[in-house]
Amino acid sequence: MVLSLRVGLVGAGDAAGHHARALNALHADDTARWSGVCARDPARLDAFCDRHGAPPDALRSVDLDRFLDPAALDAVVLATPDGLHPAHVTLAAARGLHVLVEKPIAPDAATALALVDACRAAGVRLGAGYHLRHHAGHRSVRDNLRALIGPLRHVDVRWAWPDPARDGWRARGRDARWWALAALGTHALDLAQWFAGDGAPVVHGGWMRPASGIDEAAGMSASFGDEVTAHVWVSVEQRAAPRVLLAGLDGELEAVGTLGARGAGAITLRRGGGERLVVPFDGCDPYEAQLRAFVAAVREGRDPDASGDDGARNVALLEQWTHLARRT
Repeated sequence: MVLSLRVGLVGAGDAAGHHARALNALHADDTARWSGVCARDPARLDAFCDRHGAPPDALRSVDLDRFLDPAALDAVVLATPDGLHPAHVTLAAARGLHVLVEKPIAPDAATALALVDACRAAGVRLGAGYHLRHHAGHRSVRDNLRALIGPLRHVDVRWAWPDPARDGWRARGRDARWWALAALGTHALDLAQWFAGDGAPVVHGGWMRPASGIDEAAGMSASFGDEVTAHVWVSVEQRAAPRVLLAGLDGELEAVGTLGARGAGAITLRRGGGERLVVPFDGCDPYEAQLRAFVAAVREGRDPDASGDDGARNVALLEQWTHLARRT
């Protein structure tokens, strides 16, 4: 009998809440065991565990060094501030624990690559938290992209969401390098690359608002290989319907409302300027699907679908975006 993977969760914020929902689902069917939660503040830790229904026997700890114990855990989900990821990933890898870390995986490309190397040297799997790859509609479209719209030529991603944490750690630049780019832009870039395939990515232009300091809105143009172009616009200032447009030689797909935490939204197809046709998909929780895929990858001894290498590549693109935006 194969024992369930023992998974710990580090963090007690909004992202951790989504991962807690996934852990509950896998714990319920014995795919994985939710074995503990770690957060710095004892009162917040207890409130989080109670609110999200952590198992009664799950360890509660405010000491990360003690929490990352290979005698109690096989893997860890890191839902901590961006700037803490390097130290947390490095420590977990040194303990022989597999890691699923929220995005961006590091504040700069060199550090991100060092984390990938550290996990590889330790023989553990590193996954990046790009849950939108696990949206059932996104996956269905990607699996059938050529049949639906022919060869892909352009990706357009728009995501504007008024972040209520106006005094949060990203908004203040505390343990963070980016705000709009780290909350939304990193996901948008990952989706563009994921849909585009294996083409080498290049950022051609970018802008940010404000022009210096903490970014609240940003846009960029990029290419992936010789055939696919992309445009991304993100904002934590305002609200607009989240939208992904995939344009091919034979038609276009539009996903509206799919860029979120719950796997919602609608996808339509139009060919030759005709009427839009609904593209059906079975709804699922993308965080749950992400965790199931991560557990499967660990069990099968392979890299997760969104690997550490993917996470490092994304950070390098964020840096290109930032450099071009600050220069203009």
